[in-house]
Amino acid sequence: MKAAVMTKPFTIEFQDVAKPEVGPNDVLVRIKAAGICGSDVHFYDGSNPYANYPQIFGHELSGIIEEIGSEVKDRGVGERVVIEPAVPCGDCYPCRIGKTNVCVNIRMIGSVKKGGFADYLALPENYVHVMPDDMSFEVGALCEPFTIGAQAIDRTKLKDGQTVTILGMGPIGLNILAQIKRQYHVTVYAVDVVPERLTRAKEYGADVVVNSKETDVIQAIDEMTNGEGSNIVIESAGIPLTIEQTVHLVSAGGRIVIVGLTGEEITLPGLLLTKKDIELHGTKHSVNKYQQVLNFLQNNKDIAENFISSVLPFEQIEEAILIAKNHPNTVTKVILTY
Repeated sequence: MKAAVMTKPFTIEFQDVAKPEVGPNDVLVRIKAAGICGSDVHFYDGSNPYANYPQIFGHELSGIIEEIGSEVKDRGVGERVVIEPAVPCGDCYPCRIGKTNVCVNIRMIGSVKKGGFADYLALPENYVHVMPDDMSFEVGALCEPFTIGAQAIDRTKLKDGQTVTILGMGPIGLNILAQIKRQYHVTVYAVDVVPERLTRAKEYGADVVVNSKETDVIQAIDEMTNGEGSNIVIESAGIPLTIEQTVHLVSAGGRIVIVGLTGEEITLPGLLLTKKDIELHGTKHSVNKYQQVLNFLQNNKDIAENFISSVLPFEQIEEAILIAKNHPNTVTKVILTY
């Protein structure tokens, strides 16, 4: 089969590689669409700490089942599916308590395992999910990042009537915002430093947008909540400064969820953690969120279609990555079609 192999940073080669073998519990999926994730951009430029070369990356995927293993019971040839790329071991402590998203031996398709920037991908049948008949493969490829958003929202224990601050209006922050505003009656403050992203946030339903480059965000949220603070704070920028701001922004008795990734050290005021009785949570991947997200994207087609910035053929993968890399302020999601 044809695969786009990253042999080293800034180098992608189309190679003929062996078609994946199908185990007894596996399905073979012919890939039809793939999203370009920020992690793929960082694999390309060499800045992703999980990168290993040579490798076939790509994990935001949809396609058609072309072959099933001898013991596959619930999936069939010809089904149109989205792929859940984080495959847990099932044996470690997180897996035993149902937190398979943080499996310590996770076999992540597109980083640990060969990914979907190729014609075919084989994986366990439990990690493909059937798409609605009228959902496009391009929209199907949005499911993986939207499940990350859905998992983050689940961690907030959000209730109608609360106030929510989202720091960072990149693709994950925007999809969190979109899902919240279509499912809850809450007030959302969207924060970023990029005007174009704040414009998108308004389109997705943000009640107030705050440019933190121009405005003291802590003071602004304090004033808009009459000194109460934000009941929920979601950090999706992955910047030490914004992670540190969450403790100042959240109300007493509030909850913080950190989605953004950073390898840098952060400093939090210990007194406020106890004084406010703050609940502080990390979040990663998702647990049992694919059907929920498939339903959301199907029922909110305007959001799904608006989320896709560009569609390019698979053969133009390097151009697609460069679009995502060089235009982060205006690009939400670039999709490859096969």
